[in-house]
Amino acid sequence: MQQVNNAIQGNTRLSVVVRFHKEERLPFLEEAVFSLAIQDWDDLEVIVVLQNGTDELQRAVESLIHQQPWPDSPQYKIVTVPITEGVDGRSTLLNHGIKHATGRFLAFLDDDDYVYHHGYVTLIRQLLNGESVIALGGCRRALMQPNDDHWFIQTKDQFFAWGRTRLDLFRENFIPIHSYVIDRSRLGDFKLYFDDDLPPLEDYDFLLRLCSKFEPDFAQFETPVCEYRIRLDGSNSLAYVPDAPSHVVAAQKRAQRLIRERKESLISNMPAADLVKLKEGLLESIGERRADDGNQTRDVQEINDGTTAYQPEPDNRVLLKITQDIYLFFSRHPDWERRLSNTLHTSWKAYKRLRR
Repeated sequence: MQQVNNAIQGNTRLSVVVRFHKEERLPFLEEAVFSLAIQDWDDLEVIVVLQNGTDELQRAVESLIHQQPWPDSPQYKIVTVPITEGVDGRSTLLNHGIKHATGRFLAFLDDDDYVYHHGYVTLIRQLLNGESVIALGGCRRALMQPNDDHWFIQTKDQFFAWGRTRLDLFRENFIPIHSYVIDRSRLGDFKLYFDDDLPPLEDYDFLLRLCSKFEPDFAQFETPVCEYRIRLDGSNSLAYVPDAPSHVVAAQKRAQRLIRERKESLISNMPAADLVKLKEGLLESIGERRADDGNQTRDVQEINDGTTAYQPEPDNRVLLKITQDIYLFFSRHPDWERRLSNTLHTSWKAYKRLRR
């Protein structure tokens, strides 16, 4: 790992790993690669990893790459990985892509998603101006409907904007795989890999491990850098529609169970300041601090360094217990929690606009 860090320390290349597994998805791949060809960050290497790619498919992908409007000759690699029939090889494809990446910066893009032209330059500049390992950007959700032989985008929204912190990520994933860039020169001995046991939530497991070690940079999270495209016919790898195929639902439930189990043993490097913020946020949610200047029971006591610590009265302890019960309830129903959080963030934004 140290040799890798030394080799990439001085370069500015961005390696983008694109996984591809079905020939009929070539039209999707073409749009994804087009979004890479028009990037404002021009030192870019594309690594397309094919699942059981034939010579014919490799030629088709190579031709597709050369048809895009690159500013210069494209830097790319096409890697074929054998995957046993019936095995979900998504993690394996990504891991092979990581092995072939030569850039200091690393990103991932599924063949049916899209990155805006300013996306990578926004995130890389954020990394260069800071000290973080991973910079996150905003992602729009695009709902797509089929029409004859092509797809069209029906609506776009800010579905993924409900989270704002690493603690939100630990509760549930709101960061799509193509909405961040990693600076590999700052990883130290941390190994980047996707777990073969976790599809279709291998990207969430990857982020949990990475962000338990390194604090993610959310400074550009208000800036949409990409689209996450959901096809309303249920053909995505996750069950986004009520009539999603039964095998998709079963695989997702299995992965969710494994994620819950891994969270129980996940150890996070979290600064003490973040823990203080966590405590303060909980306490502020059940009432403001107040000091009693008379003989009433005091809610605030002075501690050695001159700061104050909140001491809840009996009634407030009841409120704290209710708050904890509500949190536990929503932790068992992540879809409801996400919808509620998204609604609250949207309402708060609208309220701030009205106050201006």
